[in-house]
Amino acid sequence: MLQTSRSAFFRTASVIAALSTALLLAACGGGGGNTTSSATPSPTPSTTSDTAPPSNVSMAYNEVAVSIRQLGSNTTTLTANTPYVTVTVCAPGGSPCQSIPDVLVDTGSQGLRLFSAALNSTQLSALPQVTNGSSTLAACAQFASGYAWGSMRQAIVQIGGEATTTAIQIQIMDDPALPAAPSSCSGTGGVDFASDFFGIANGILGVSNLKYDCGSACAQSAKPGVYFACTGSTCTGATVDTSLQGINPIAAFATDNNGSILALPGVPLPLGAPSANGTLIFGINTQANNTLNGAQLYPLDSAGNLSLTLNGTAMSGFVDSGSNGYYLALSGVPTCSQTSSFYCPSQAFSLAASLQLADRSYGPAQNIVIGNAQALFQTQNAALPALGGTAAISGFVDLGLPFFYGRKVATGLEGSNASAPNGYLAY
Repeated sequence: MLQTSRSAFFRTASVIAALSTALLLAACGGGGGNTTSSATPSPTPSTTSDTAPPSNVSMAYNEVAVSIRQLGSNTTTLTANTPYVTVTVCAPGGSPCQSIPDVLVDTGSQGLRLFSAALNSTQLSALPQVTNGSSTLAACAQFASGYAWGSMRQAIVQIGGEATTTAIQIQIMDDPALPAAPSSCSGTGGVDFASDFFGIANGILGVSNLKYDCGSACAQSAKPGVYFACTGSTCTGATVDTSLQGINPIAAFATDNNGSILALPGVPLPLGAPSANGTLIFGINTQANNTLNGAQLYPLDSAGNLSLTLNGTAMSGFVDSGSNGYYLALSGVPTCSQTSSFYCPSQAFSLAASLQLADRSYGPAQNIVIGNAQALFQTQNAALPALGGTAAISGFVDLGLPFFYGRKVATGLEGSNASAPNGYLAY
């Protein structure tokens, strides 16, 4: 999803919702049929470039292993380009704790959201509910693909060797302690993540450039369909101070708290690989393993978006590990017969994307490849570097998880760099 104003809505996250058929996926980032750029077939490289370090080395304390694979527990659906990490949550006093595997890493949203079914009953009851006055605080996370309804609870969050200095607010999606989602939440469109996403991941780890999931806008007024105060079976829109809002866990770390780097290996183009392993590194230029080493910095605007060119045409867009493909409007490119959400060209082709630097010039062109989605799905590979679909939001380019293959992409938090006050990307 793309927010129209970063202070009013949740940031981008086009997470995967897979259909039960063996040959295709329903893209949460897909949809729409706008024509804003053209694609010209060109030679396709054999692999992505600049392979990131392998993940089978010992992890530093500010690192956590990232795995892209088909889950053994998921026997009914296929997924693609889903980066998983393990997250540990503890009660505010430090115990009990539970490690939750297979949480999706999303550089397009902020805050930790776990499905209630991923927690055992002891752990769930140990995480206190957040109250807003005399009411229980609930949230409706709005994504391009749907919505996630759940309570706000407090937990100490540990990822790798890093931990929040105190308990922070996290969302427990589909919390049985809450009444059903009000229509102002469920009526926002898309699927209910509780029924369509659980089993594909145990939660979403939002590590975008933002610190809070709504910020000052929700602290000043009750934004429609975002935060709710629940009393009994009634939930009404609520104004919520940032101290009670969901927070990017990285911002609450004692150190290495200015952003993160997602490093993934290159995988063969266009058909990909059965799996891929990488690393999520916390902090930027704080340790020997997270220096940018001359990487170019791309500042984000006040809505958390980028200016870019696609084959020379100026556009707006974003880079989002929570999107499982490239989602963009292309003219003259056929969509798949089984689903119009994905492109199925007769042969893979390349596009040149250039992101805008702080001086308003554009950085080096980045080659992205769009392949035949049905052919990609038939491989049953989990790492698909050429997966592309139609634009989720008219006029915007979503450079999803495939953009990360073969790169180390840094996401800098807002306020951490004077030349990019709204946050930045660097690679």
